Amino acid sequence: MSSAKPQRASPAVAFRAAQYIRMSTDHQQYSPVFQRQAIAEYAAAHNFRIVRDYEDAGISGLTLRERPALVQLLLDVQSAARRFATVLVYDVSRWGRFQDVDEAAFYEYACRRAGVNVIYVAEPFENDASPATSVLKALKRAMAAEFSRDMSRKVFLGTCLNVRRGFHSGGPPGYGLQRILVDADRQVRHPLRQYEYKSVQTDRVIVAPAANGEAALIRKMFEWYATQPISPTGIARRLNDFGICNGSGRVWQARNIATILRNEAYIGTNIYSRTSSKLSGRWERVPEQDWIRIPNAFTPVVDRRVFAAVQAKLARARQRPTREEIVEGLHEVIKRAGKLTQGTLRHYRSAPSVGQVMREFGGLYEAYEAIGYSPNLDPARSEHRRVEHLMEKRVADVTIEALRSQGHEVRYEKHTGTICVDGTLRLQLVVRSPWLVHAHEPYWVARWPDRFPVDFLIYGRIERAGTELLDFHILPRGSLAPGIYTVLHRHGQTHFEAYRHSNLTLLLDLACNTPIEVVANPPRVGGGR
Repeated sequence: MSSAKPQRASPAVAFRAAQYIRMSTDHQQYSPVFQRQAIAEYAAAHNFRIVRDYEDAGISGLTLRERPALVQLLLDVQSAARRFATVLVYDVSRWGRFQDVDEAAFYEYACRRAGVNVIYVAEPFENDASPATSVLKALKRAMAAEFSRDMSRKVFLGTCLNVRRGFHSGGPPGYGLQRILVDADRQVRHPLRQYEYKSVQTDRVIVAPAANGEAALIRKMFEWYATQPISPTGIARRLNDFGICNGSGRVWQARNIATILRNEAYIGTNIYSRTSSKLSGRWERVPEQDWIRIPNAFTPVVDRRVFAAVQAKLARARQRPTREEIVEGLHEVIKRAGKLTQGTLRHYRSAPSVGQVMREFGGLYEAYEAIGYSPNLDPARSEHRRVEHLMEKRVADVTIEALRSQGHEVRYEKHTGTICVDGTLRLQLVVRSPWLVHAHEPYWVARWPDRFPVDFLIYGRIERAGTELLDFHILPRGSLAPGIYTVLHRHGQTHFEAYRHSNLTLLLDLACNTPIEVVANPPRVGGGR
């Protein structure tokens, strides 16, 4: 039975129609050639002439956003310039396997409302507005959605089975590891380079230590961290000093090292299903107890005892001491060193870290007050630092308010003065008063942070003990050498004039790296001269 009864017309006059073709990767028998042939036979038998072709090849039917041809079709049916009044589709499932069956019905109704009829050429019902047809189409749509859910379950279970058998589940293997192609009998064929994949269905992929020296470097990283008083930041700095790049040919970052030190693949454990995205949904993190963990699946790179020592040290580093423990540690440093500074905190391994003190008290001077310690410092210098911290907080508050008013997601780390915008752009904000030469000639110096990565250093200038912002320097990565003090402004002149601004309006523009609704009059950040 045909799926529609077109109006009778003279054989010499053919009705204009468009055809929509979709082939998904999970149902290969519905090839584009097969669909075109079926639609062509139907068109010839019912006096249709195909004037427009829409095809989504190898695309899932779960969502509209990933189907450009269907999107274009829905736009074209609303156009007064369209040249067709009918859309021919092979069957209901080719129109889409939307998990909400009403979504498929809505798109079909949008066509019908614009005067375009949708005909399913292989369905055993007429696509009219009768109750029986509506029930059949709703049933077909529900069956198409359930097919996708069932296929998703089968694919997941099949992948889990391969993981339990010790095969690689996909994705980059990690630095120091390589993918090896094996046949159905686990006989090695050859290593796979980047962007190379298996082409035979019965072949599988395993993971093995890399043969180019990277595995030896991985072992050295674990050895350093387990036996030396060094952090991931220190390991990254050491590798960069040696001129060793990471797997992407870039400098090492602390987060790269931390990821490696936590990766169980280096002791041969295969882990799968740490994150999940079912049926084109959003990615979600799976609880660790639900991960699929297969020990001894790969040849280990690192000794298990060394790996266990590294995990124990990482766990201690992640533990946040209580306020009482930090106070006790600070008193212990004063007893042993006779003073309390950032240098003495870094000197003693058992002492609280500078970051822990900053997070707990907001600053070192606040920690002094909390524990009743009176440092032997220049009172004028202490006052200058207090004013600088106060101005930094004021500028940070206004900047964050301005960014959020533009629709950005902003996170501020007070202990580092770092602002993270939309999870991608990292800025360090500092306000500094000048140093003095011969006690009267002021000059300002800047230092690019070398303990954490940032994209821009926002440097605000104030006079000594002043509360008026003179200007800002918006310095991008690469403009200053990390960890080295650089003279920014002296004798009323600067070598960084190109980065100098009277306010932070440019910063608001830099943050707009994605289209958002910008407020008509963004608030002015900071003060100009």
